[in-house]
Amino acid sequence: MTSAKEEIIALVDKENNVIGEVSRQKMRFGVDIHRVTYVLVFTPQNTLIVQKRTDDKAFCPGYFGITTGGVVESGETYESCATRELEEELGISIPLTSQGVFFTEGEGYRIWGKLYTACYDKRKHGELTLQPKEVAAVEEMSVDFILSNPEGLSFTPDSLDAFKQYAEKHTQAHPSDPL
Repeated sequence: MTSAKEEIIALVDKENNVIGEVSRQKMRFGVDIHRVTYVLVFTPQNTLIVQKRTDDKAFCPGYFGITTGGVVESGETYESCATRELEEELGISIPLTSQGVFFTEGEGYRIWGKLYTACYDKRKHGELTLQPKEVAAVEEMSVDFILSNPEGLSFTPDSLDAFKQYAEKHTQAHPSDPL
């Protein structure tokens, strides 16, 4: 992966077709549409591995990210990005299952996301190795806990939308989905 200063992001149009690229520094978040991967990492107990973001993240510092994932770089596929992000953020390499693509937007983001699920088993895959620059901690949370959010936790809005797409069965993988 390139450094954050050199990171080149793939730009897409409203139909999710690649139309160009831009450096992260020149990216107009909230205006330009880009691609992002979202991986719901389940455990054998059917809980999700949820990341507490570091306090110095540019987007939603200190929030909980329900998914692992990140911005798709220019020339990168959704799947290679999702695999890379799992390795970078959690230190694991596990099989991914596509759950389809969706569009989401909010304050500071306009995204074509691709949603994946994966199952992490500590006994099989070993300990997680967190990326200290991005991940302050991880917690296991149930689907019901996240949906009801009884503690009023701050979830990143895009990962919450990705999670709801999955929980409410709004997405499904199609052969025509971009790789």
